[in-house]
Amino acid sequence: MSFFDATRARPLGKGMQAPAGSVTDPSLARIAANYKRTVAARYRSIAPDEVHYLPESRMHVSPKIDGHMWLMVFDEGQPFLINPAGRVLFGDLPLLAEASRYVSRVSAGRAVFAGELFAVRKEGRPRFDGVPEAMGGEDKAQVGKLGWACFDVVEVDGVPGGSQNDPYDKRLELIQAVFEGGKRVRPIKTETVGKHDDVRRLYDEWVEGGKGEGLVIRTFDTRTWKLKPVFTLDAAVIGYTERSDAPDQVRSVLLALMREDGQFQLIGSCGNLGNDADRGSLMQTLEPTLCESNYRFAARSGELYRFVRPTMVMEIRVTDLQVENASGRDVNRMVLANRDDGWHAVRPFPGVSLIHPVLSRIRDDKGINATDIRVAQVLERVPVESVGDAATAVDRRASEVLRREVWVKETKGVRAVRKLLMWRTNKEMDDPDYPAFVTTWVDYSPNRIAPIKRDVRLSASREQADAIAAEMIEKGVKRGWNPA
Repeated sequence: MSFFDATRARPLGKGMQAPAGSVTDPSLARIAANYKRTVAARYRSIAPDEVHYLPESRMHVSPKIDGHMWLMVFDEGQPFLINPAGRVLFGDLPLLAEASRYVSRVSAGRAVFAGELFAVRKEGRPRFDGVPEAMGGEDKAQVGKLGWACFDVVEVDGVPGGSQNDPYDKRLELIQAVFEGGKRVRPIKTETVGKHDDVRRLYDEWVEGGKGEGLVIRTFDTRTWKLKPVFTLDAAVIGYTERSDAPDQVRSVLLALMREDGQFQLIGSCGNLGNDADRGSLMQTLEPTLCESNYRFAARSGELYRFVRPTMVMEIRVTDLQVENASGRDVNRMVLANRDDGWHAVRPFPGVSLIHPVLSRIRDDKGINATDIRVAQVLERVPVESVGDAATAVDRRASEVLRREVWVKETKGVRAVRKLLMWRTNKEMDDPDYPAFVTTWVDYSPNRIAPIKRDVRLSASREQADAIAAEMIEKGVKRGWNPA
C-alpha cells in the first residue's frame, strides 16, 4: 500500500523528500495533523522562577531539543518520516537506515512515534535553523548531520504503552525498548524526579550548561510543561481594545516590530497589562493617538482593535515564540506601512506568535526606529525567513460581496441587530492562505455584557457557503426578528 505520493519528491542526499500535502493515506494524515494540534500544542510554558507551579510528585524531565517535530512511521517493514504539514522523508537516508534495524522491535502493524528532527553542530547544541540548512542542496544535502530523538508514542498496535491513553511511564518504556542503543535515532534523554529542587538542578545542568534550549516536564497528572529561559522584546503599540465593563481602561494592546525597510510587522497582542490604574493610564495615553487603518485585526473575544499612531514602546516579557502553526506551516503576520493618513496593509510575511506575553514596563527611553524596536530581536530566539527582505504589496483581486442581510428586533425600546454577510475572496487561486468563500454572522445585543458575538465560517464552494448561511439564518432568525 502507498502511504504517500512520491511523484513530486526531490533528492535529499541519497534519499528523497516529498513536499507538504504528500501524505495520501487519510488516517495517517489525520494522525500527523492531530498530534501537534491536540498534544504538542497543549504544552504549558513556564519560566525558571515558576518551577513551584509544578505538582511535586513523579516527573519525567527531558532536555528540549531545538529542532522540528516529525513523526517516525514503521509500516510494511520500512520507516519513513512525516510532519504535520504532510511532508515526507524516505529512502536512503542515514537515520532511516539506522531506524530500519528497529523494525523487528515493534508490532507487525503500524507504529507511529513522535520525535524531534535535529541537526548536529560541531560546537554547541542543535539549533532550529540547522535542519533546513542540512536539508538544503537536494543531492548535496548534509543528511549525515540529521538525527531524530523520540519523545512520545503516538500509535503502536497491540503492545503496552502503545496508545496516547497509556500513562507516560508505559509509553517511555516502549520508546526505550524500541530505540535504545541508537546513535542517529534514539530515545530522548529522560530523568525521573520528584522534587522542585531536582528540576532546578537539571535546568542548571542542561539548559544553563548549553545542552538544551529548555526542559520538557511530564507530570503524573498527564500535563506537559515547557520550562525555558524568559526573554524580553521592545515593541511598538499600534492598537488597543477597551474593557467592555470599564471603557476607560485598555483591555489589550496590539504590538509590532519594525523591519529594516521601515515598515511594521505584527507580532501579536498582550492583555497582561497590570492593574486597573495601569490600564486606565494606558487609555489616557493611547486614546488621543487614534488614527485610521485600512486593515482590521480582531481580538480573540471578537472586538476589533482600534489603531493608534506608533508613539509608545513597551518591553514585553515572553516565555516563548512560535514560528510554525499547528499544521507545521509558517506563522504569517501582516506587514503594515505607517503613513500620514494612517495604517496601510502591505502583505503577510513569515513572523512569530508570542507565548504568554506580559508587560514589563513602558520604555520611555526608546523610540520608534529600526534600532530600538527592530524585528531582528526575534532572531535571537528563533529563525524567521525574509526578515531582511523588503515587503512589497501584492496586487490581488478585490473581494465580491454576495449576500448581505440584516434583521432587527426591538424590546422595550432597545434594538438588537443580527447580520449575515457572505463574500467571495477571489484570491484562493493566488494564495492558499485565502479561503474561496467567507460567511459571517454578527449578533448585536446592547444589554449583554459582551454586546457583539461573531461567527465566521470558511468554505471552498458557493454551495457550501449557501448551506452555512441557511444554517445561520435558521438558528438566528426566530419570531420577532424583522428584515431591516
